[in-house]
Amino acid sequence: MIKIFFIANKKPILIFAIVFLVELLVIIVLVQINGIGIFFRGDGRDYQNLANNLIYHQTLAITPNPPYLPTSFRTPIYPFWLAFLYLIFRSYNITIFIGAFIFALSAPIIYFIGREIFTEKVAIIAAFLSGLEPWALYQSGFLSAEQIFMPIFLLSVYLFIRYLKSGSILFLYLASIVLGIAALTRPVAIFFIAIFIFLTFLHELRYSIRRSFKTSALVFLIFIAVLTPWFIRNKVVLNAWQFSSASGIRIFGDYIMLQKYLGRIKSGELVDIYEEARKLLNIKNDWDTMTVENSQKISQIALREIKANLGSFITMYSQNLSLYFGKNSYGNIFFDFGISDSNIQSKISNHFKQGLNPINLIRETSLGAKVLIALTFFWPFITILAIIGLIGIFKQKRRDLLFWFLILWIIYFSTLTATARDLSRYRLAIHTPLFILAVYGFYKVKDFLTLT
Repeated sequence: MIKIFFIANKKPILIFAIVFLVELLVIIVLVQINGIGIFFRGDGRDYQNLANNLIYHQTLAITPNPPYLPTSFRTPIYPFWLAFLYLIFRSYNITIFIGAFIFALSAPIIYFIGREIFTEKVAIIAAFLSGLEPWALYQSGFLSAEQIFMPIFLLSVYLFIRYLKSGSILFLYLASIVLGIAALTRPVAIFFIAIFIFLTFLHELRYSIRRSFKTSALVFLIFIAVLTPWFIRNKVVLNAWQFSSASGIRIFGDYIMLQKYLGRIKSGELVDIYEEARKLLNIKNDWDTMTVENSQKISQIALREIKANLGSFITMYSQNLSLYFGKNSYGNIFFDFGISDSNIQSKISNHFKQGLNPINLIRETSLGAKVLIALTFFWPFITILAIIGLIGIFKQKRRDLLFWFLILWIIYFSTLTATARDLSRYRLAIHTPLFILAVYGFYKVKDFLTLT
């Protein structure tokens, strides 16, 4: 039975094995250079606190010190996952590698998604591109919800695509359940259900308007049923229906960006969002910014300022959205790998601003920095190919709901996370449609060049 399974799935298994082995290599190198603690910084520290408090104090609290007050700072799936692993292995170190293992499952799921939409060749290349993309490899070892969010979310997408192709309602309802689990892992997925509902409504119209409304309503109700225990917990424990108090600091981040855009914060000045929030709230630590009350306060401050400067905010947001598909955060990766001149992109940008020629600067940099400069063109290149792919598929499948699903998928995450600080991290959610379309676009260009 096992042998038959391996023979039948040798391609996705090979994709998974290669991606996971490269992830392990990246993790080992980062540990050798920076120590194991690198994977616990930032969100990793917060998730570790949440897991510890679940284990030792039976409360979902972010603070490392008493009193361990409950909070909705993070949605529950990932903290419970970490606590579960710690109770088994008595160490968080092992979660780095188990998390990378789970994260690597994204690649074969992308292969299955790509195969449903395009050809086997496109699916294989897209899966490898997504799994071996520098930020995906770098992120795989960090304690952050992406470790398990990506494969869960992609599984819901795969099931939904199977529904669109086969018409099987079972796939649709399973997709809704899995998407609910994904939303409880990372809140960014919560409104993605609107895409499921919209396309379900259109898909079921072929039968009757009554069935269309009924099925769409059931999709929503199934999704909400998965989320309901969390909403009830927040109302009972925190007296708030808020899904995640992290939303407050997220909106406050947009407020800080608006202040920079309006010139109230000097250009190039480094601003710690949490520090600014602490000043406004007159509190001493980051965790207090995430209480329900304080989250609401900074949200209200941010929204008032955004409404007062709505035109400027829309312009700023549009500019960020236009750069969303071209920028990368690879300099952070190179810095952690100890490569000199990891800030070469900023140096080149400053040279241009000063009217200087950066050629000599580039010549004098290290080989690693030159690689980083070359990677600057990676995402613009992928974006151009994806646009070509979109144009190519539009001519053939403009009436196909799968085509519109890919577009809505990209629009959803790019619009929602255009001003996010960790751009490359949030863009992981649209690697799949971007790379699938880019590979398809590449073959379109190749076919055109062959014919000419």
